[in-house]
Amino acid sequence: MDNTSMGFHTFSISLKMNFDDYNDIHNDFLRYLNTNKYFKLTPIENKNNKQIIGWRFVNEKIKGITWQTASHSTNQGYKVFRVTAVINPKAILECNYISAAQNVDIQRIETIFNNEARKISPLLLEMKYWSVNRVDYCLNIDLREMGMPCSPKQMINLIKRGNIPSHFKEYEMYDYTSHRKVTNKNSFYLKSKSVVINYYWKYKAITENHPYYDNRSSAFDVIRLEVQCKYSKLYAMSKKIPYTLLENLTIQELFEELEKPTPTIPCGNILSTFFSERIINKYTNKILRKGDYFTFETASGIVTSYGFRREKEDRLLYALEIINQKRSIAKAYASLYGVDKDEFRKSLRDLDEIFVNPITIPRKWGIRRIPNLLRAYYANAYLDELIPDEENNALKHIENYLKGDI
Repeated sequence: MDNTSMGFHTFSISLKMNFDDYNDIHNDFLRYLNTNKYFKLTPIENKNNKQIIGWRFVNEKIKGITWQTASHSTNQGYKVFRVTAVINPKAILECNYISAAQNVDIQRIETIFNNEARKISPLLLEMKYWSVNRVDYCLNIDLREMGMPCSPKQMINLIKRGNIPSHFKEYEMYDYTSHRKVTNKNSFYLKSKSVVINYYWKYKAITENHPYYDNRSSAFDVIRLEVQCKYSKLYAMSKKIPYTLLENLTIQELFEELEKPTPTIPCGNILSTFFSERIINKYTNKILRKGDYFTFETASGIVTSYGFRREKEDRLLYALEIINQKRSIAKAYASLYGVDKDEFRKSLRDLDEIFVNPITIPRKWGIRRIPNLLRAYYANAYLDELIPDEENNALKHIENYLKGDI
């Protein structure tokens, strides 16, 4: 498949240094600017007082790398000097702003990065010495490739009815037409201190940010589930993996390596498939839940077809009803108090177990079932034999109900 993929699409890495090295590197950037007509410079301003705190450099011939030199003062009163590179891997490799990068791409990305760094300054080290400070993990689902029965607009409608995890808030911007704050109609954008979640229609985003991108029409059916992990989140994750940069070196090579900086968060491990899957699964299951989408009548019918005890059946049916009334899991949860919230969370978990999504399809769409995006991706990527028995049994129950055998 061309567009459907899981991995990462943007990450940033940085080198912290003393003033002298920072000054020398910045001067090397300026020299390279004067000798390369495709190298462009723009200022970086402080958001609060609009003062220039650094510079942004882009080589228009090399898509996918943005260099930044900047300094800032800490709360303790001293200055930090840093060079940062923001990298879009698929843009570097293929001039592709749609597909996600994976483990197999990392070595080629490093080679290109190291070559570009050497051209600019001998003081810019190889990528393995830089520390990661942001990664945008993502799952791209091309609805047409996956045979989904809905449009991108309809899928975004369902996504925006999802759950908002604790510590997250939905981002709103001021609309000068309606004179009030509104959310983006083409995305579900949630923010916390360490993580930003953006589930959005990729075609609309490319149209806004890259209007002259030749291949943007191929993103028309793409829904991107993106989880941007900031430094504090990545640091906590990186503590669970070993750092093996210094293995298999000679004594001389070891001493040379020890003179160079050890990255706080190395690229190799944090950009792995393991972390991509772990992060995407965690937040997708929290926000969009695990089940397929059905109409309210079909979802209710599947619940009653199980013959649960009366208390459990009533509880699940009430969860479906209140979410349908409030038009989202988050709004339904916000309308409840005390023990009712506990019962609601329990009902969401119980609906997950039978793979019925608590968000239901509007009757007017004329669609009876839409597969869960994450489950559809795994069903396409892996053999049926790898699907757990509990999931298989629940899906067979759904199929039998839809055929009228239950």
